[in-house]
Amino acid sequence: MSQTIISKGKDVIEAINLGLDILNVTREDVSIEIIQQETKSFFRSKPAVVKLTHTKTEKMDAETSAEPNIEDMIDKLSSIPNSLVQNETNNDVVPFQEEALSANAGKVWVKGGRIFGQPSNLTYPTISVAKGIDLYKNKEKVDGIGVVTGNDLYEVKLDEEYRETKWHIEFDKTKLNVKLHIEPGAKITRTLKDVEPSHHIELHAEESIEIQNTLTYKDVVDKLDSLRVVHGFIHNAIMAAVEAKDIGDYIIAAGTEPKEGKNGSVQLVIEDKEILKGPKEREDGTVDFRELKHIPVVNQGQVIAIIHPPVPGIPGNTVTNEPIPAKQTAPILVQTGYGTALIENETKIVATETGRPKIDLKGQLVKVSIVQKMVHHGDVNMSTGNLRFKGDIDVLGSVEENMRVEADGVINVKNNANRAIITSKNSIIINQNVIGSTLSAGKTNILVSQIVHLLTVIEPDLKKFMLSIDQLLAVPAFKISDHSKSGLHPLIRILLEKKYQNLTAATKEYIELCNSGNNNLDSEFHNLAESLRLCLLASVPNAWHSKDYLNKQYDNIQNIIEEYKVSEKDHCFIELKYTLNSFIYCSGDVTIKGQGCYNSKIHCGGELQIKGVLRGGEVHAGLGASVKEVGSDGGVTSLIAVPSDQKIKIGIAREGTTIQIGKVKHTFMEDQQRIEAALDENNRIVLNKGE
Repeated sequence: MSQTIISKGKDVIEAINLGLDILNVTREDVSIEIIQQETKSFFRSKPAVVKLTHTKTEKMDAETSAEPNIEDMIDKLSSIPNSLVQNETNNDVVPFQEEALSANAGKVWVKGGRIFGQPSNLTYPTISVAKGIDLYKNKEKVDGIGVVTGNDLYEVKLDEEYRETKWHIEFDKTKLNVKLHIEPGAKITRTLKDVEPSHHIELHAEESIEIQNTLTYKDVVDKLDSLRVVHGFIHNAIMAAVEAKDIGDYIIAAGTEPKEGKNGSVQLVIEDKEILKGPKEREDGTVDFRELKHIPVVNQGQVIAIIHPPVPGIPGNTVTNEPIPAKQTAPILVQTGYGTALIENETKIVATETGRPKIDLKGQLVKVSIVQKMVHHGDVNMSTGNLRFKGDIDVLGSVEENMRVEADGVINVKNNANRAIITSKNSIIINQNVIGSTLSAGKTNILVSQIVHLLTVIEPDLKKFMLSIDQLLAVPAFKISDHSKSGLHPLIRILLEKKYQNLTAATKEYIELCNSGNNNLDSEFHNLAESLRLCLLASVPNAWHSKDYLNKQYDNIQNIIEEYKVSEKDHCFIELKYTLNSFIYCSGDVTIKGQGCYNSKIHCGGELQIKGVLRGGEVHAGLGASVKEVGSDGGVTSLIAVPSDQKIKIGIAREGTTIQIGKVKHTFMEDQQRIEAALDENNRIVLNKGE
């Protein structure tokens, strides 16, 4: 008698193979009829259904009964899973009664680390495994999906994993510290995760990690002994490493750091920097322009400064007990100039002449001299003639029309300057008003000051530009051999166009300033301008398009900035109360403390402060400008200009006031208050509310 079975699967092949497993026969022993092909759609998928008919009759063993009993038939039928059994002559589905007896019929599950299955006569559950789990069916490894039948024996193998403790000890560069790095070991135990009953389950494992740090205190001490560490053991840190549960670093031994000494120094008894404070202000905020004590003066025999010798440092020790020398200290070197001398074993600087002390400190070198002072009683006029002096000049009156006062030191005018010319290589103080006059203070002229400030803008951009070239040259895709004829010219041109437009603009501005100076500038400025033009702005390739030439120009820029930065260490300034129709130049700061500035031009390399009104004219400030009030109700044009990296602060800006930051201008169309203006990253002026 033949046997027929209906089998389902996700495709025809799987349905046939499942049916063959259930019948326990080969493909040659059955006839196959495909009832339904598998179908897939977005909303619903249908399995493949095949009909398998076993055509061979079972041969009865001669020694057994010709007719099987009912118990044998039930045993055989109860082992048939995941299918519908049909009689050859009757195609109706015949469900088995056992399926209704249990809610878990046709399902498989995991509980307490064991696999349980209850295949039914019509449904056989299936099992798949996740990565890291080995499933065996009747001692044969299952690859893919396993079908659970009543006669199968399933076994799961979960390996335990042991991870060893890893550690090592290392010195720092100076052998001042010993660091222990540890990665504790662990025992990883895996158990089968419980799964609720289902027709198909996937086996997963749960991991249990037990930290096993096998490092001992003796291990650490023995290792330190082998490394000859004899000094600075930190026992608490060693114990912490031995008990560590996580990866970590521990400083387990530390040497003694050397204690730094002190270089020789000079202690000023007379503070020459007080000259920077300008006229003395009263407690109520008003200014006493008659007070001249802010300019220090020493008399013959007066001590100017005390020289302190260097204090040596204390050496330290490494963890291996090797000495670590302290940093060597240096004495102060004193060069005495005019009117000064060293006394008492060169521990004191004393004045041998009366005058203003001048002290220049560069590193460990100090230069001390006395600047002589000329005191002119009364006004400077046609009867007295012009005044010229190598030191300081005090004018106890006014400087009148067409008169000149020139000095290498500080010029202090008690009253006014009327249509006069006053020039100082240091600072100028006008205690009253400046009318129709020209004031110039500092060792550099206005053009040099503008050029040097512009170089301070170019220098950082050029550095970034050179780093960008280095980064591109390091890219394997970029081959310099491909540009052997044109050198770096294409790369320079693209970088300037795409990323460094500000560097191009600043370079062009520098060249224009140098050309406007003609013969008034040293050759070093003109030479640098031509070199920058060839390196950055040339339209055709040339020998200057190379890293070497770019580095050379960068060094030249740094040298010029440093040279003129050092030359301005006298901290020159101009201070006055009121100015009208005048021209004022200072390579340092300019401060107008009185009524204000009217129809005048001011150029300063430092900061400009106008505590009154700026009405008409124009002012240029290298380090920013702060003005209480600008413009007038009548719309008088007033201009405030600063470099692109500086700010402008205005208390009240009247209609018609123009501000310029870099090359960007803005004109106020109405009155505004408390303005703080600066350029943003897009090179646009942004007006913020100031204090």
